[in-house]
Amino acid sequence: MKLYTNRPSPYGRKVLTVAHEKHLTDRIEIVQSDPWSDPADLLDATPVGKVPALLTDTGLLLTESTAISEYLDEIGTGPRLIGDDRWEVLGRVGLAQGLIDAAFGTVIERRRPPEHQWPDWAARLGRTIDRTLSRTPVPADRFDLGDISLACGLAYLDFRLPDVQWRNRYPDLAAWLDDVSSRPSMQQTKPA
Repeated sequence: MKLYTNRPSPYGRKVLTVAHEKHLTDRIEIVQSDPWSDPADLLDATPVGKVPALLTDTGLLLTESTAISEYLDEIGTGPRLIGDDRWEVLGRVGLAQGLIDAAFGTVIERRRPPEHQWPDWAARLGRTIDRTLSRTPVPADRFDLGDISLACGLAYLDFRLPDVQWRNRYPDLAAWLDDVSSRPSMQQTKPA
């Protein structure tokens, strides 16, 4: 299998964390790719031109982090990351994905030239981040796909948006992130 990703991407980190948790890293060729530069190998693999993108051994292309994670959960070993409580887990994945999307959108908006930035959009994304965090319970004693998604989202806030200062307002979530960040899968996928 070949996984196109970008080390700072929270979406890519989610997939890589799953790959580590499911003991699949020795079966996956990791291709670090900057999607913003439209590299030919990424565009040859996926017309979407986004990471992560997984090309399976059978030639199947998966281009969305949750779909890729589900596939890896299916083929890997170890505890299931989406078990019998599938819809509950996927509900938490969706909320965490919304957090990641709002954080990523904020980062991209801030990279635009100041005269092209849309303050109302940035404010809306900020409200989305805060609302999502305010409704996110501290995870129980588990590390499933919902928790992986949340951990990657919170870590991305720390990495790219430290000015959000979410840790001050949600110390229990911060303590949880600090705890799960010691997992080998989280250590080996830190953004660089």
